[in-house]
Amino acid sequence: MGVFICSETATSLERRDSTAIQTMTQFSGSFMDMLEVRMAFEVHAAGLAATRRSLAQEAEIWATVRAFEAAMSDDTALDEIDFAFHQAIIQATNNSAFIEFFTIMGRRILPADTFSRARHPALITDSYIEHTLTEHRAICVMISDGDVEGAREAMRAHLTRAHDRYRGILYHNS
Repeated sequence: MGVFICSETATSLERRDSTAIQTMTQFSGSFMDMLEVRMAFEVHAAGLAATRRSLAQEAEIWATVRAFEAAMSDDTALDEIDFAFHQAIIQATNNSAFIEFFTIMGRRILPADTFSRARHPALITDSYIEHTLTEHRAICVMISDGDVEGAREAMRAHLTRAHDRYRGILYHNS
């Protein structure tokens, strides 16, 4: 039994949290640093989604895969649908911290124009996009099967390939 004194009030805690969020959104790490954060974050999220998703969340993940397939020739749509795919997996973790982190950092860790054949013709080919669809399906299958390690490995393989592409984009742009 005892008494303790807390010097932080709810207001000071909120101010500290707000400062942390502002600092995160202004993170000065390199693009490749952010990709490493993305790898750690999304690989774990895929595993959580495999055990925690609801049927509705699983259906949403599959819907994004079907939308990606339907938009194979529309680079702008592919970028948005790819974002929605990764966002649906994060939602399926049912972990409020994951969801909040993705809400704050999602556009930072999933860059825009990644499927632009016009901007990156040597790297973004029809074959590359078809392979991305295959990877998305593999991730979905593992999540649907409740296979935690399979979901993590499928996401790891997908992101490793994406990171190689981003390295290529950075190399071609330098």
